Amino acid sequence: MNTARRWYILLVSAISLQAATWAIIALLRNLLAGGGGSVGFVAFQIAVIVIALPLFLVHWLWAQRLADRDINEREASLRRFYLYGMASGFLSAGIANAYSLVSSLLKMVVGESVGNYSNDYRSPVETILYHLIAILVLGALFYYQQRVIADDAKVSPEMGASATIRRLYVFLFGAWGLTMATLAIIHLLRWITYQFVRGDVVGQDNVTLVTETARLLIGAPLWLLFWRWAQKLFNSPGEEERASALRKFYLYASVFVAVLTAVSNATIVLAGFFRRMLGLESLGDIRGPLPIIFGMALLWAYHAYVLRAEANRAGEAPRQASIRRLYLYLVAAVGLAALLVGFSGDISVLIRSFAQTFSDSLREQLAWFTAALIAGLPVWILPWRQAQLGAVAATPAGADERRSTVRKNYLYFYLFVATIAVLSSAVYILYRILSLILGEPGTGNLLTGIGQAIAYALVGVGVWLYHGAVLRGDGQANRFEQSARLEKMRVLFLGTNANFGKSLFERLQKELPGLSPELIVLPLEKDAEAAALEKIRAAGLIVGPWQIAVAGGTVNAAVAQAVVDSPAHKLLVPAQAPGWDWAGVDAMDTESALMQTARAVKQFMEGEEIKPQRPMSAGSIIGMIVGILLLLILLAIPIISYFG
Repeated sequence: MNTARRWYILLVSAISLQAATWAIIALLRNLLAGGGGSVGFVAFQIAVIVIALPLFLVHWLWAQRLADRDINEREASLRRFYLYGMASGFLSAGIANAYSLVSSLLKMVVGESVGNYSNDYRSPVETILYHLIAILVLGALFYYQQRVIADDAKVSPEMGASATIRRLYVFLFGAWGLTMATLAIIHLLRWITYQFVRGDVVGQDNVTLVTETARLLIGAPLWLLFWRWAQKLFNSPGEEERASALRKFYLYASVFVAVLTAVSNATIVLAGFFRRMLGLESLGDIRGPLPIIFGMALLWAYHAYVLRAEANRAGEAPRQASIRRLYLYLVAAVGLAALLVGFSGDISVLIRSFAQTFSDSLREQLAWFTAALIAGLPVWILPWRQAQLGAVAATPAGADERRSTVRKNYLYFYLFVATIAVLSSAVYILYRILSLILGEPGTGNLLTGIGQAIAYALVGVGVWLYHGAVLRGDGQANRFEQSARLEKMRVLFLGTNANFGKSLFERLQKELPGLSPELIVLPLEKDAEAAALEKIRAAGLIVGPWQIAVAGGTVNAAVAQAVVDSPAHKLLVPAQAPGWDWAGVDAMDTESALMQTARAVKQFMEGEEIKPQRPMSAGSIIGMIVGILLLLILLAIPIISYFG
């Protein structure tokens, strides 16, 4: 099926099915659940059903016939998007009606009035039927969509874009259920804690209990259903699901939200404690943040357990290490942010206290900043200490840790933040000093005005020095480890193009000064063949065009067999040859081939996964520009607040 026809059929099917579905639900509600619609309203719904339902059947049966005849249609990404999109629409509406139905039933149990928002004229039975009708109709259609998806998957397994669509579907509803269940647990715990204090409004308590119990009864099964599906896919024989970036995003987003929320609310609890210690009036109620901390701790602990289990389940050490690193540095980043905010705030309060009395305002700031410092310290130091112990180890795993992209991003991010903090603080301090010297009116007390900027500058310098020292230590350890490896590694270039080999060696000696490669130009002279074969057998890395592993032409059978039998790692260049083509590989000119080959050799020598260097797409460039602009806007906020 061509793309235009596929779009036409599926769009018409989607619109007509949705129209017919909601017309059927509205009609049944009017007939059975006291819908209260006028005769014209009923006539309109019947008209929609009479027109839309046959229109859907004609187009959907057309799509099914085409899918039965053409495997490409059945495995088309647009068809999978349609099926999962329709299933999502039916399930979303079904969840909303199930939540309302359970709430209504629970209200009846506790003796609360049952209505349907503004439609209070309905009796309790009619209200239940109102939601039950929608659940049954939507459930039947959802079941049908799932059957079609399952049938398609039997004929054409979901891979690539189709698998990505399925993951979006699974993790979207899994996240929805997890959010509902977590919020319900938090609010129910808060409701329980509030029962220990007399004077609360009982009716409001009953409403809270009913609402959150209904949320838990719907959210928990929803999460369990989709999370078990996700786990089943993860444990399947294929590697695609375990390598999914979307799954990692879901897990680490859950960890990030849990850690950030737990640290924020722990700060609130500690701030209240310090306020009382400093003689200030206590604000808020500890029963508010405590259930949030407990709920987020459960969320954090479970997903940390899942991440550890995935690290053990992963078949390759690099994947295990990447999962562990992402978790450790994500948690450490949140903890360090809270720690730095609290530490710089405390220094600011200390500096300003020398120029003014230790007022209630300074006491309150001291309480909040100290709370942030204490809440963030363990969250940062525990994962960071574990990461550092791994990085300083004189083992291959330690080298991988030091070279990891996650670690470098973490270190350079805080190095960048520290640099910007020092820069903006220095500008503000100099601005205030010059304003005072030049007699600018209204400058006030200098120390009070620049106390916060001094604190940010001091902390920024400390962060910059510490993270810079860590980076230098990583670099020195990497250079030492690389030098030792280069001394032992024998690199051999084998090919027919002597100029290419010489140019490659020049590049490598600039980037890897300790490397001493050898060059063997084919075809070999008879008296040089024995020595060349011995070098091939003793090499640690063989670089050359793919023809060196295939007997024929300038490569005789002895050389090709020696290359194949050599225990060395083989790095083959996709050189062009008459009558031969590489599927999915763009033809490269000499300069591009040199660049990619030198990059691959360097990656191998540094123990990294060999990946080609690809030019950035237009979308990536636009996204990077937008990200940089947003980051600059965020970093400009402190400067604007200073001058404001």
